[in-house]
Amino acid sequence: MTTLATPGLYRQPVEPVRAVGRLARGDIAVFLGYCRRGPLGRPVRVHALRQAEEIFGAALDHGYLWHALKGFFETGGRAAYVIRVATTAARAAEVTQRASALSWRARASFPWLSIDPRKLNRAERAEAAAWIQVHERQVREEGPRSADPGVWGNDVTVTVTRAARARTEARPGVYEDGYALSLASLAGIELASVLELSQTGGDGTTAVVHLQPREVDPVRGLIRIERPLSAFHPGRSIRVTSVEFDLEIRRAGLLEQSFIARAPDPAHSEALSAVSARSVEFAPVPQRETGAGWGPLPEDLARSVLAAQDWADPAAWPDEGSFTLSGGTDGLSKVRGADFRAVLAEVRRLPDAALIAAPDLVLPDSFLTAGDPVAAPGPDCASLDPLETGQVTGTVFGTNEAGETVALGGVTIEAAGLGQQVVTDAAGRFALTGLPLSFVTLRLSRDGFEPLEYRVQPSPFASSAGQEITMTRITVPRALGTDEIATVQAALGNPVEVGPYKVAIVDPVTAAARLDDLLTWRSRLGDQPRLGFCAPWLRVGLPGGGVTEVPPSGHVCGAFAAAERDRGIQRSGANLALRHCEGVTLAIDDAAQAGLNPVGINAIRAFPGRGIRLNGTRSLGADPEARFLSVRRILDTIEKSLERALHWMVFEPNTLMTRAAVASTARVFLDQLWRDGVLAGDAPEAAFSVKCDEENNPADSREAGQLVVDIGVAPAEPYEFILFRLGAAHDAVKVTETGQ
Repeated sequence: MTTLATPGLYRQPVEPVRAVGRLARGDIAVFLGYCRRGPLGRPVRVHALRQAEEIFGAALDHGYLWHALKGFFETGGRAAYVIRVATTAARAAEVTQRASALSWRARASFPWLSIDPRKLNRAERAEAAAWIQVHERQVREEGPRSADPGVWGNDVTVTVTRAARARTEARPGVYEDGYALSLASLAGIELASVLELSQTGGDGTTAVVHLQPREVDPVRGLIRIERPLSAFHPGRSIRVTSVEFDLEIRRAGLLEQSFIARAPDPAHSEALSAVSARSVEFAPVPQRETGAGWGPLPEDLARSVLAAQDWADPAAWPDEGSFTLSGGTDGLSKVRGADFRAVLAEVRRLPDAALIAAPDLVLPDSFLTAGDPVAAPGPDCASLDPLETGQVTGTVFGTNEAGETVALGGVTIEAAGLGQQVVTDAAGRFALTGLPLSFVTLRLSRDGFEPLEYRVQPSPFASSAGQEITMTRITVPRALGTDEIATVQAALGNPVEVGPYKVAIVDPVTAAARLDDLLTWRSRLGDQPRLGFCAPWLRVGLPGGGVTEVPPSGHVCGAFAAAERDRGIQRSGANLALRHCEGVTLAIDDAAQAGLNPVGINAIRAFPGRGIRLNGTRSLGADPEARFLSVRRILDTIEKSLERALHWMVFEPNTLMTRAAVASTARVFLDQLWRDGVLAGDAPEAAFSVKCDEENNPADSREAGQLVVDIGVAPAEPYEFILFRLGAAHDAVKVTETGQ
């Protein structure tokens, strides 16, 4: 600093500092796995288990994703992305009303606008900026709805009923040479309305015409039409009714949503095709006839056909009646490791995600067993009259691998508690006789299908129609081989596949893994500095009672998220109690952990009185300077935050002041991290260094338009071992705590 000798006012330039903003978050996880429903292969951000259930359905009997999410949120996680994994064979249930040039199709679909993050308040929107971009890109590229595959859609029924919101009449007399009508009311009528005009003549016959207004004049109470109504008598009034439809959507017989008075024209403000249904998209579909039957037109051609469609033509309206969706498949029976790797491109597009878990990657073969039979009510022993008997006949249907409904042969049908049992023939038909006329519970079972209990009342009369019973196919995901699991787990820690600034928590291959199995699997994964291997599996409670075993990755991600939000990114998830778990599948003591810790296997242990806790946070990296996951996460967060904060310097003048501003901004940011305990060191000089001067930016580099900033940091490492030394000193016990 220049020595000041004369009193007065002096100007001294100050190094400019740009605000860095908030530290980049490292608590947002992304989960890959199997779901009952929801968009396929696309990330959806959720903030609670209830929200995840609304989008992706209830817990699967053959999946771990639900338990991972529950463990994540209950342990302390606040936000996570969920990506549903399935094969390309997954199909959305649908039904097309008729085979014609224009039909109406109901298809199971997911409404993206129902989770629009732009509706969040200002504070929440600031935290969800990356999710807003992902959501906007999805709507922009694929539209406001996307197919929602799964057998869940096969239980959906759509009922269409003709309705009319606008009912009025045209006053006697025609204005302006027959091309305009004066209506008593224009309520509910707009340009895209389809109107039904009817008039009863003197002979009792009724003339009916359908049209759309060319112009609506609310000031004069007129509608202008394309052609004169030559079939109508000008001296009589004309009844005017809007053509609209009510829509009901039921799932498993229960009303889910209803929409009243919707118009067939998509341009109408209350269009039938624009209903915001949670489960179903109902829209007109232009079709063409091919050798295999009728099929939808290409999207571009379909739009032009719909734009030129005459919606006053009754052939363009939907048919009335109830229509059940079918053909939905989960696409899980042939799932492979490649299907998990296929969605990693979506993980790469999530800049705010920092933790990755794929609990269903280690899903074993699953089998469902039937429950206990339900006994039918016995006969009335007080009555001496002979019992009347009846019979039940019917046909059993199910879906094949392609989602097509077919008759099921070989279905075992038992009259519960009555000792009668039959098997359906090749056409799916069955007959049970000699049954009491009171209600009887039929228990249906067949390999590959969910056991079904069907309550029915036998009839004393023979029936040719009988019962039509539909069974649901069990979609059990294929268990991946160890080679596939190892390949996918390695990909989860590869920044080329999942993007930068992310670490993954991987699981043991099986719940039955012993110490030797864990060591063998760890050696197979090799040098992976962005992987954390945590073991063993956890025992968790089931929603309906009982206990099952699940991988621990979701719970561990929740521990890391909770630690960061409570103390900061420097705090690892170790030594925090894991929620939604009741035990571990392998008891690990101090001696056993002594063999796991040095090779980077993080033990999950049950401590008496302290619950179940993660007792290590090491990575699978070979570099001793990055052996802790917390160190890797600190470096990622600093790099991500500085990359965002220093983005302004691109295209700035290549001057001394620009370099000084960059260096000052970085120093202020790192100094605050040191004060918060993120960086180690007794002083800022020992915690970090920033260099951006002419030495690392020589003239030739500056002339090439390059600016180099060299930053060194000393991340705070966790204490793994606390030693207490006890000794007697002058009649007192002295305790000295040392870290090692």
